[in-house]
Amino acid sequence: MRKTIYPVLAALALTIGCSQKDVSNQSAEYWYRQVSEQIARGALELAGDRYSSLAGEHFGSPLLAEATMMMALAHMDAEEYLLANFYLDEYAKRFGAARDSDRIAYLKLLSDYRGIKRALRDQKLILDVMERSESFVSRFGSSELKPFAAAINVKTKLMNNELSKNVAALYLRRDKEKAAQYYEKQGEFKPIEDGKLESSKSWWLRSWFE
Repeated sequence: MRKTIYPVLAALALTIGCSQKDVSNQSAEYWYRQVSEQIARGALELAGDRYSSLAGEHFGSPLLAEATMMMALAHMDAEEYLLANFYLDEYAKRFGAARDSDRIAYLKLLSDYRGIKRALRDQKLILDVMERSESFVSRFGSSELKPFAAAINVKTKLMNNELSKNVAALYLRRDKEKAAQYYEKQGEFKPIEDGKLESSKSWWLRSWFE
């Protein structure tokens, strides 16, 4: 019991100590520096607290835009994609300009793509990312990020291929040929002519449920 409670007490003491030191009415530079330091330490919850102080006390500071993007990228690196998208939405809402629209759209696309954890089960997210990547390529044809969005589109189409083939095989085992044929057609995307594509492999225990 003692071994598990000591780290909790230590974290609580650190949080209380920080809250006593970090009084309000600090400069924007102070809070921005605090956000940067906590991100560098990997303490994203504390960084979020410092960010809230920066946003609350210095809503019009130019440092807030950079801090917002820093928080988004930090959460993306930590594979916390819902929080990453939250900060990207905040950035778009407060600071989004026409010149940044492709970058914000791509970062949200990349965040959702990285959020696909199970290629044989996350069908809704796969289809959403596939459609949005196609839309990005069409909408931002001259963007330098277009090739990266196109790559995501190909990868999600390949995921959809494999998912569709697995569903088709399931229907065949149940003697539902029409449904099987429908899903077989959904999985006919071939990015390489006469090329050989290897199927992804799930962890052996998870494969029982897919």
